[in-house]
Amino acid sequence: MKVIVDLLFLLVFGYLCYRFFRLAIKMKQPAVFPITEEDLKAIRTQPQKAVNKPLLSHQKIGLLMMGLTLLFLLIVVIFILLDSTIQTSYFIIPLLTLLNFNQFWNLFAIVEDGVLCGGRFVQWKSIQSFQFEPIDTNHRFYGYAPEVNSGHELKIKTKFTEVSCIVTSEAVKEKLTGLLENHAWVDSENSERYNEVKRRER
Repeated sequence: MKVIVDLLFLLVFGYLCYRFFRLAIKMKQPAVFPITEEDLKAIRTQPQKAVNKPLLSHQKIGLLMMGLTLLFLLIVVIFILLDSTIQTSYFIIPLLTLLNFNQFWNLFAIVEDGVLCGGRFVQWKSIQSFQFEPIDTNHRFYGYAPEVNSGHELKIKTKFTEVSCIVTSEAVKEKLTGLLENHAWVDSENSERYNEVKRRER
């Protein structure tokens, strides 16, 4: 049983390292969105604060926190390899929570081959659908700020998970709609709306 737990720990750690380095590499690519200050001010991954620029120099907190976390986990991996008595089961649950913990990153951007959101990169071909959900009095983000109350939550769904951000400007909402329509639907062969559009064209 311990061998299985150790293997699971190593697999999740390897995946977190892969995701971290892939995110850093994608941030080096030119962003298609956001481009202007208006774009930046209108997007939030957290309701209290607009996103930072999708550049490594502007995402230092995310880089530092995830870097330190992975360094700690690397030390744990080394001890696991050197000492077979260490119980890795104590680390599994905290490690799994990191898979969806995006608070380190104040990031949303569209690059050539996908979307960066929080600590995740989503390829165009992975996107199943997207929608803008109005933020009304029953919405979880309502009440944080006046501009948020009149905005929308953009939800981008993949086969197994979803990423989301807050959009506070109607103009930016239309810009994002155009970008997502031009990329996500074309590359996502499983998108119902994509298939519907293609049938109508015939």
